[in-house]
Amino acid sequence: MLAACYYGARDIKVEDVEIPEISDDEILVQAYTIGICPTDVRYYLGLREESTYDNDKFTIGKSTYGLSGHEVSGKVVKIGKNVKGIKIGDFVVHETFVYCGECEYCKNGKINLCTNKKDIARGYSQYFKLPYRFAHVLSKDIDVDDAAFAEPLSVAIHAVKRLEKETDKVAIIGAGPMGILLAFAAKIREIEPALIEINEKRRDFAKSLGFQQVYNPGEGSFKEKINELTGVGFNGVICSVGGRDAIGLGIDIARSGGTIIIFGGTYPKDYLQLDPNSIHYSEKIITGSSDHTTKDIEEALDIINKKEIPFKKLVTKTFSLNEIKEAFESAISGKEMKVQIKIKRLI
Repeated sequence: MLAACYYGARDIKVEDVEIPEISDDEILVQAYTIGICPTDVRYYLGLREESTYDNDKFTIGKSTYGLSGHEVSGKVVKIGKNVKGIKIGDFVVHETFVYCGECEYCKNGKINLCTNKKDIARGYSQYFKLPYRFAHVLSKDIDVDDAAFAEPLSVAIHAVKRLEKETDKVAIIGAGPMGILLAFAAKIREIEPALIEINEKRRDFAKSLGFQQVYNPGEGSFKEKINELTGVGFNGVICSVGGRDAIGLGIDIARSGGTIIIFGGTYPKDYLQLDPNSIHYSEKIITGSSDHTTKDIEEALDIINKKEIPFKKLVTKTFSLNEIKEAFESAISGKEMKVQIKIKRLI
């Protein structure tokens, strides 16, 4: 089969590798559609060497086949003898990682924080395998291309659920693909989103999707507009993008007692500079959001099934697997919204 393999920063080759053998508890999936995630971009650029996951994938050579591809949907072509509830021909998505079920976090339902989790994503390949119990079978009504949004939507849902229950308005810093998904996830939960984005093209794109509260933080009247909208600041802020400037802005526009969620990763590593007294006296809550739970994936699939989000409008560029380097560079350029790879369907 053909699969993308990693050889260093910006050095990816599509090579012929062996189709993976499956165990009795695994399934083999033919990849159909995969979206490029900021996490994938960081590995592509060589910015993120450490991982809580299966580190063999992030060395170099053919052992890295499929890279970190996880926003993937596909068709089951082979099943192990112990597999239950999944048959050949089913279309599936999967959870990004496997969790142990035994650690303190897993026992309390926080599988995303599992101390033993391992990444199982190798989606930039014609075929990939995974333990069947981490796969989710798609209903017949779900479009397989839309289904590739299940994982990114699930992490957006997870972040929105971390807001305080009384949150009525949420500021989302960054209106890229994940910022837009966060805005939709908030809207579905009846929380009014305000998108804050420096890029004019992305502001216009957000408005074209029906979002009315879209702001340019570089405008001189930005603070006045925020005060007019909120009175004393947002009671919820999600920093879709990382970096000290974006997070600092998020902290600044949150009201006293508000929650600031750091959603986007910061690479290369950086450090925040803030006056501890500004947190102490305002009782602002700064927290993070990482990965998803099984419930989040299920909620995402339900939203996709109900067609509550115009996913096809979010995809502004598609490539083939052989064009993967061009696809990554397109995603990095910031000129597109969601970039997807359509993998040649062999069966």
